[in-house]
Amino acid sequence: MEKTRHAIIDIGSNSIRYLGKAPEKRLITTRLAEGLITTGKLSDAAMERSVSAVRSFAALAAEEGLTPAAYATSAVRDAANRDIFLRAVKAETDIDIDVLSGEREAEYARLGAAQEGGIIDIGGGSSQIVAEGFAQSWPVGCVRAKEWGEERNAASFDALQSALEAKFHAIYRFPRLFTPRFTGVGGTITTLAALSKGMTAYDRAAVADIILTPETVESLARSLYAEGGERRSSHPLLLERHDVIVPGALILLHIMRGMNIFELYVSDADGMEGYRNYLEGK
Repeated sequence: MEKTRHAIIDIGSNSIRYLGKAPEKRLITTRLAEGLITTGKLSDAAMERSVSAVRSFAALAAEEGLTPAAYATSAVRDAANRDIFLRAVKAETDIDIDVLSGEREAEYARLGAAQEGGIIDIGGGSSQIVAEGFAQSWPVGCVRAKEWGEERNAASFDALQSALEAKFHAIYRFPRLFTPRFTGVGGTITTLAALSKGMTAYDRAAVADIILTPETVESLARSLYAEGGERRSSHPLLLERHDVIVPGALILLHIMRGMNIFELYVSDADGMEGYRNYLEGK
């Protein structure tokens, strides 16, 4: 009996992503988590954008002869009105969305990256650390961090970092792990890695050879902040991430310092590959 081949749709807080026959992922930024911190709910506009994105990716899966499978992470997991969104996607695509716990999200990231040691995964609404015998998720992601910075009306890089650090310290409780190697996954980390090498076009193979240090991450965060929103938004790698890349970098910096990680390896493969491997029994 031939195994079912799946196309994976990742419904994240910042974007909807698609992994089909090609190893490269497709992405539509919908900002599903926008306003969630304030209201506790997904907005009608964000849900409409996201349902449309899922619908287009389901159609692409059909074109490729694949069975679409979708999972949702922090935004849907945390929203009081998530059932409305789940029903809307089901009505439009006949897809039942698997809403992942933070721990499952972390484990799929580790399975997808297929790296020894620990995994750091930063998304739009949450971040995960997973290692042997440990998996934890925190409600800290680049979209949420962006909104926290806006609430404080931070007028400089140092003010933004100070405001976010106060938030981070109140939420994160880092474990004591004796893990010799950590690998970072997710758009924030892979984008920072690409930027660290001056890339203007994303090269997934080259990204896998990059190692990030806390000093590199902080330098990138400062220089990206100094560029300003208009210049960031014109960078080919930041078209969909220009306003969340600095908050995302500050999350990564806080984790690396809190976990005493001096070198972070990078993987383009993440929870999408992990989820497909899980479905297909690999």
